[in-house]
Amino acid sequence: MENNKVVSKSHPLSIKIGHNFIVYFSIFGLTFGGQCAKLMAAEKVQDFKYWADLCGSLAATGKYEEALKACDQALGLNPNDPALWSERGDVLLVQRQYEEAVASYDRSLRLQPANSQVLTNRCQALSELGKHNDAVQTCETALKSDANWGKNSPPAAWYYRGEALAKLGKFSEALVAYDWAIQLKPDYSLAFAGQCVVLWQQGKSYEALDACDRALQINANWGTGTAAIAWLNRAQILTKLMRYEEAITAYDRALAIEPKNADAWTQHGILLGIIGRHPDAANSYQWALKVNPKYSLALVNQCATLNRLNMYKEALEACDKSIQEGDGKWGEFGLAYAWNQRGTAQTGLGNFEEALASANRAIGLEANYADAWSNRSGILWRLGRYQDALASSQQAIAINPNSSKAWFNQGRILTTLGQHEDAVAAYERGLRGDANVGDSPTLADLWVNQSAALWRLQRYESAIEAADRALGINPNLAQACYNRGLALMSLKRYEEAVTTYNRALKIDGKNADFWAGKGIALRFLEKYPDSLLALNEALKLNPSHPQALQNREFVQRKLVAPPAR
Repeated sequence: MENNKVVSKSHPLSIKIGHNFIVYFSIFGLTFGGQCAKLMAAEKVQDFKYWADLCGSLAATGKYEEALKACDQALGLNPNDPALWSERGDVLLVQRQYEEAVASYDRSLRLQPANSQVLTNRCQALSELGKHNDAVQTCETALKSDANWGKNSPPAAWYYRGEALAKLGKFSEALVAYDWAIQLKPDYSLAFAGQCVVLWQQGKSYEALDACDRALQINANWGTGTAAIAWLNRAQILTKLMRYEEAITAYDRALAIEPKNADAWTQHGILLGIIGRHPDAANSYQWALKVNPKYSLALVNQCATLNRLNMYKEALEACDKSIQEGDGKWGEFGLAYAWNQRGTAQTGLGNFEEALASANRAIGLEANYADAWSNRSGILWRLGRYQDALASSQQAIAINPNSSKAWFNQGRILTTLGQHEDAVAAYERGLRGDANVGDSPTLADLWVNQSAALWRLQRYESAIEAADRALGINPNLAQACYNRGLALMSLKRYEEAVTTYNRALKIDGKNADFWAGKGIALRFLEKYPDSLLALNEALKLNPSHPQALQNREFVQRKLVAPPAR
């Protein structure tokens, strides 16, 4: 019985021993595992292959910063591996760190000189740095070596040679290089896109478009780029050809592929503005600024577009942001354009002294800026400084005789000075200028002002003709209807005048002048009840309207007078 207890499985001693045994090994296992992990980590740190492979795999998945750290870790262990220096250069090339990329390629080439892949990539990096002669020489060395192409091939070297030659202005040689690339790889869309640009620079616009179209039809082998390259090239060519609708479509196609291209959104907006689609243009600039909130060119064009939409407060904010917080990338416009547009916004807000200061700042930055001189003339006109305003408009015209805006402003100033013949001549010259482009007045605006000047000269038939020309361009131009009505009244064609004023009121029923004009025409037609109704509408809108008050008094007397016997 006692022996049975000793050997019993439930004996306290056996349980205790077993428990201690298990606990001991658990603790030992944890300690041993931690030591193993440390040893494995230490080995990994010293494992060149691990870091080299990690560099490649991270680069392949687009994790370039991490890939670069892994490359550097591997090269710290073995600085004499040419392939890894090349891999490091490729990572830097993608990140647009071209100087460092060239330095990495140079280390690789010192270890393995005859490597066409590395030479081709070095050629590309040098071209991006603007070292085009060195780039051409490097690509030539790659082609002469004709060894170790890796991921590259001879067509790539020919292509980048063509790119460097094109940037040197050696267009014929560049075309030869692109031709070689295409002969070796007939489906090389990137080379066709390069041809497109060079042909355009040679003035061969239609051949250039054909090359871009060929690139898009093939739609293969874009290198590290996409088909957006050809769409953007096509858009730029069509813009220069003033085929704006087609250019906008090309930008649409490019942006569908690369929606985070702030420059493409901005150019898209500029074209929409040119064809008068200002709300759509403002939307394009918003997209550009979502990508790059400090893009000066997008901000200043947003300001210009908001000015055209009479949203002057918002325009001023955009211009101030472009000047104070922008990245300084102005394109062809420059900082003077921002100050000029700022002046326009201040003018719209009625802050004429501040507007003048902005226009002066624009001229201080660019003395030969015709549009700034023209804007200055308009601001001075509003300030009542007519002679100074006239001098500024003349300066604008001297710089750009084709500026419709300058002629338009000069016409307004001359009209104010009572020089109506000279005003008519100014508007005539403006009609032959650059109207409808950018910030210029439209042809319709010029015709409207022309009609008013002709009316003042009592050339009533010509005034009607000018108003009709304006309405032919823009049927909803109420001021043209009003001017037409004035001329018809002067010719005593009162029925036509009433019809014309009714047309103006359909466009803008809240204009006291239009109601007054209609009321006066009805007075002369002796339709006194209708005349009184129209004149009362005018006075509701403007209780002190002088013509409405004067004519209402006459009409009221007629309505209360006894009938003639």
